[in-house]
Amino acid sequence: MIIPMKKYLILGVQEDLESFFKKAQQQGVLEFIPGKNKTPSAVAKEMRCFIDAIRILRKLNPTDKSKDPEQSAEEIALYIIYLKKEIERLSEQIRIIGLEIARVSPLGDFSKEDIAYIETEAKKVIQFFCMKTLKREENPPDEGLIYLSTEYDLDYFMAIHAAPVNYPHMIEMRVDKSVGVLKEELEETKQSLQKIERELKESVCFQSFLQEALITHLNTYHLEQAKNTVQYPLENSIFCVEAWIPQNKVRILYSLVHDMAIHCESIAVEEGEIVPTYMENKGIARIGEDLVRVYDIPAHTDKDPSTWVFWFFVLFFSIIVADGGYGLLYLALAGFCWFKFPNLKGQKRRFLKLATILATGCVLWGVCTASFFGLELKPSDWIMRISPLQTLVVKKADYHLQQNDDVQKELNEKFPQIRSAVNGQEVIEKAVEYKDGKTSYAISDDFSRNILLDFSILLGIVHISCSLMRYFFRNWAGVGWVLFMIGGYLYFPSILNATTILHFLNLVSKTQGAEIGLQLIFSGIIIAVALALIQNRLKGFKHLTQLLEVFADVLSYLRLYALALAGSIMAATFNQLGKSAGLFGFIPILGGHSINILLGLMAGVIHGLRLNFIEWYHYCFDGGGRLFKPLTYLKSKEN
Repeated sequence: MIIPMKKYLILGVQEDLESFFKKAQQQGVLEFIPGKNKTPSAVAKEMRCFIDAIRILRKLNPTDKSKDPEQSAEEIALYIIYLKKEIERLSEQIRIIGLEIARVSPLGDFSKEDIAYIETEAKKVIQFFCMKTLKREENPPDEGLIYLSTEYDLDYFMAIHAAPVNYPHMIEMRVDKSVGVLKEELEETKQSLQKIERELKESVCFQSFLQEALITHLNTYHLEQAKNTVQYPLENSIFCVEAWIPQNKVRILYSLVHDMAIHCESIAVEEGEIVPTYMENKGIARIGEDLVRVYDIPAHTDKDPSTWVFWFFVLFFSIIVADGGYGLLYLALAGFCWFKFPNLKGQKRRFLKLATILATGCVLWGVCTASFFGLELKPSDWIMRISPLQTLVVKKADYHLQQNDDVQKELNEKFPQIRSAVNGQEVIEKAVEYKDGKTSYAISDDFSRNILLDFSILLGIVHISCSLMRYFFRNWAGVGWVLFMIGGYLYFPSILNATTILHFLNLVSKTQGAEIGLQLIFSGIIIAVALALIQNRLKGFKHLTQLLEVFADVLSYLRLYALALAGSIMAATFNQLGKSAGLFGFIPILGGHSINILLGLMAGVIHGLRLNFIEWYHYCFDGGGRLFKPLTYLKSKEN
């Protein structure tokens, strides 16, 4: 739930300032509002140093060796950063030396001193040149050039002349160090690099020590930042500060200052001031809060949508995946994670709980719809008989059989064998089609899809109606739009000549539904506009545009049916490909189902959350909030 926030003015003598802030940090219930004083803290630089050092050590493999730190945490952190920079420098140096060796190695291994001696004694100039091998035929080298070697499509030459010469078709090569010298430098650099890398790996044992130091500095930094919010109306005498505190934590504030010369007074929130949002949830609601934060932080005036988002997300995800077999695989993976990581805490543990609940939801929905790995089941199979969806299919078949309506007459023409059926179960069992060696129960499949389509629309109406009624006191017109949606659900089947769940369950007849629905459509629009005018005066007329929004948003829930249908068709197709492949049929089955599982997972998460964040939030969520961030004393996991 979202706890209302209170704004407090805290005044006290300066002697109690230090003690007050330290106690406030221990309690962690006050978010101090910044004042005019904003002095930069030197602690921030030290924290940056600790964070960089810890990041470096986290990338290294942990070691069993332990050492007692002989230096301060700051010195260790700086030394680790220095070692990392040295590793980068030496690695770059090795790369450059390697390139230089590759460049001069075709010239051979010689001594620069010997060349300098020859040039001095012989009064000659020794030069090195290279040219592309392909151009050698067009531009033959002069006789004064000595051929050395060919590498990388280049020919290398040496020239000895009394004075420096220049060849137009050649590139002169400057050689500062010979190959032998470069190789010695390379070996020395590699040894230095190995030594520093070994030294850095040995520093991994200081990671927990640096983390403790970082936490200590963070606490100091946060405390200093909080103190910077203090104002001094009477210099060196009285201090004052403003702070946010959750309404249910006010008693902690008074208990905190009861033995100090400090007074606390609730004050009004200024116009335009952003009030932080404090959410306090446990169990399922806490997992829902994690989902809510994916999209936005609720405003402090919002009602907490965490529980609503959680359960509807589970339902939408299960419908989109639409396969109990996939749910069993998810559940097995979640069970393995519980076994492998039994000590998970915080957000990781909540995520695993969410995964387990989603997997369970998929299994339950698979049982409800008798859908497991896209297998074709007979209406007489036991799992079909316990399936609520199949029960509705039978009731729908019974309804058409009793009414002997246009649907039944069309079915009788298509499947003459069902004319002797006396109940819905016989209708769906006798309506068998054989095509390409595949047996299908056409009426059962067709009715199942119609019911799921109908259920998606009905679920959208229920979901959006919940959204509208949650904010009824802010938006009175919501009552009218709820009536409008109900009316549309009752009326439009008469236009489309469709049979809904309400019809074949005999909750309302088609004629009555059409009459009541038409009345609810017009009365809903009139009530919505009338209530909007009463609440918002002339601005209420803009609610007429909401008619199209509501209609479009309800139709958006058809994605549940479409995605579920696509997944089930793909699963059945991969099974059929596997059967036709013979001995190697497991390849398309495993590969196809793997792809389908991945797509179902993506669609379930994206569209399951989208229907909450876009369609549902549209009517009952302000958002744009800022999380409550109190001054808190941080502790390491070990403590």
